[in-house]
Amino acid sequence: MLPEETVLAAKDLRVKVLLPVHWAKFELAFHDWDDPIKRVTKSALENNQAITTPLIGEPVIINASYPDKTWWVF
Repeated sequence: MLPEETVLAAKDLRVKVLLPVHWAKFELAFHDWDDPIKRVTKSALENNQAITTPLIGEPVIINASYPDKTWWVF
């Protein structure tokens, strides 16, 4: 799925918080490594979809802690 399609799927499924995965692990595509997360967070904001963006390895505690820092922006 494209990042924007992921947000729409989350809306269709009525998820409480979207956790994007399988991005920023390896640079295998022709786009910038942070392009997918920029697009999915922008789309989530535009579609009023809650999203969590933990650092790789950072814990997410269901119904308690949803990290949302934009750590990919330096």
